[in-house]
Amino acid sequence: MVLLLIPAVGVAVAVGVLFGWRWVLAPLLGWAMLTWLLSSLRVLGKDARAPGMPDEEVVATPMVTSERTLFWCEECGTEVLLLVRGTSRAPSHCGQRMHERTEILN
Repeated sequence: MVLLLIPAVGVAVAVGVLFGWRWVLAPLLGWAMLTWLLSSLRVLGKDARAPGMPDEEVVATPMVTSERTLFWCEECGTEVLLLVRGTSRAPSHCGQRMHERTEILN
């Protein structure tokens, strides 16, 4: 792999000197942007199917108790009130899992 880099660098320098460096830097920038895009999409897909989650559909049940459950984001302060519990997993916000807080109603 390293031996292939030596001729590739030589060709890149020759193309850069003869035709301009934009013909060398533009494909490198495009490759870096494509790599970043694909890795970002992989992270989103991996987060969607978390390990340990059951494959079958879980029946969502409404929360009717004397307690209310809130999820809050430590990063920006957003709060989400839980009305129907579908899974035991906390939702994500700002790229992190939200924290659960249970309040007792009077």
